[in-house]
Amino acid sequence: MTTATNLPAQQHGRPKPPSVASTIVANKQLIAEALPRGLDPDRFTRLALTTLRKTPKLQDCDPQSFIGSLLTASALGLEPDVLGECYLVPYKRECTLIVGYQGLAKLFWQSPMAAQLESGYVCERDEFEFAKGTSPYLRHTPALGEDRGKLIAYYAIVGLKSGATWFEVFTPAQIAALRATSRKSDIRDPEHWMERKTALKQVLKMAPKSTRLAQTYTLDEKPATITQAVQVAHDEPLDDGERIDEQTGEVFDGELIDDEPADGAMFAQEPR
Repeated sequence: MTTATNLPAQQHGRPKPPSVASTIVANKQLIAEALPRGLDPDRFTRLALTTLRKTPKLQDCDPQSFIGSLLTASALGLEPDVLGECYLVPYKRECTLIVGYQGLAKLFWQSPMAAQLESGYVCERDEFEFAKGTSPYLRHTPALGEDRGKLIAYYAIVGLKSGATWFEVFTPAQIAALRATSRKSDIRDPEHWMERKTALKQVLKMAPKSTRLAQTYTLDEKPATITQAVQVAHDEPLDDGERIDEQTGEVFDGELIDDEPADGAMFAQEPR
């Protein structure tokens, strides 16, 4: 007689892979450590279920990948599908965290040194001119009407309260090359926010960055793990070459920039 213990595997049925819900329960302690202040485990669970409901394909992702990406977003202080702050995008069995333009802007404006953040795309019928060198400037007046012509450039501007300002202009080919390894999503983007985010990230590399903003450079558009989310929540580890301003807690690449107001500093642009 054939017993239950020696039945073929297909008759036994293979154990089901762990679901997102069971993985949340199994990693309750790690999740509690990774959650930022003000976000409790119950709210996190509701956020996870809401995200799964909005994007059902995420249920096919590895639960560790999904929870790691969602925890990392939470540790950064961003919530998926809320005002374009960030998105969780399924790619095969991996869940990828994509920080949106608004998420990048939110992290930038958390810095006490932030004064200006702007980006745009230029079409051939727009009025546009810029110059680099000792007297740099950039002027852009979009053409009125729906037909502005062919898209010819992107730009991004970052300014600090010290009066220091950076800007860069990119061709569509340059942005495409920078985004060549990016995970693609089906998010409708008629205003080219993802391309503008790419331009903004390049300019922000030259500016002082908060800890959270610095972390997005290694986390954006990549799968995340629960352990990684815990490191983000505890602001560790920092990359080599980064320094911390003891007065503001800001993380800087290279030299610290004095925060004293400068003559001729541009007017601050408030966050929208």
